[in-house]
Amino acid sequence: MTGTANMWIIQAVTIHVSSMSLFHLSFRRETGAENMATDMQLLEKCQDWGGPIFRRYGWAKPQITFGYGQNAGWVEKETGQRLGNLIRRPTGGGIVRHGADLTYCMILPKGSKGEQIPSMEFYGLIHQRWGEALSEQGIPNVLMPCPAKAKGGIPGDCFKEPVGRDLMDGAGGKKLGGAAMKRTRAGVLIQGTLNLGEWPGLDYGQMEKEFLERITRDLGESITPTEWPNDWNVQRVQLVKMFNSLSWTRDRKSS
Repeated sequence: MTGTANMWIIQAVTIHVSSMSLFHLSFRRETGAENMATDMQLLEKCQDWGGPIFRRYGWAKPQITFGYGQNAGWVEKETGQRLGNLIRRPTGGGIVRHGADLTYCMILPKGSKGEQIPSMEFYGLIHQRWGEALSEQGIPNVLMPCPAKAKGGIPGDCFKEPVGRDLMDGAGGKKLGGAAMKRTRAGVLIQGTLNLGEWPGLDYGQMEKEFLERITRDLGESITPTEWPNDWNVQRVQLVKMFNSLSWTRDRKSS
């Protein structure tokens, strides 16, 4: 079984919107603050793009991020890292250790087909499609079953505490992929990661291609390769400062 158990997810939702381009931005490897600022800037300006946006990105150095709702002091103790070495994400979820993972961001503008799909159904759909891309690489996988009763509270460590519709290994005992979402008036930001360190040498670019081909078919969109605006660093400069600041990391304050 390789993620096909949730084939019903997209079929259960009928939504009629006009076809859009999915803007596929080129790979960037940057600092934690720069990566978070980029994702937030894309969300804030997504209506200007005219369609969903996807990017896969890397990290300038190994980086620990933690969820928007987590207590910073607890995260310091849990990770053994000083607050200045940590990055608070704009999305929820738990602690994630980045560096060798496949990290991605997807933006669903208000009114797009993906934005209108219920959050947990879309969460399952993206992991189903990543699972199919992993299967093409010979890695068995399944989706974590949804519990009969939802567990309350904020996750502590993302990959130690799988939740329903997370991507798991073939035996269902180890989490391979998770994501978190942020919904605003502009649309939805999805930040996701796949922990694939057990399989060195995987072609992340090919996996990304296979994932995008599948998810765009689901959403009735066409992939449009897109380069970054020339003034991108200027556009996001204030957000980079925010994500670098202790006031954000400690207290979620933007200034």
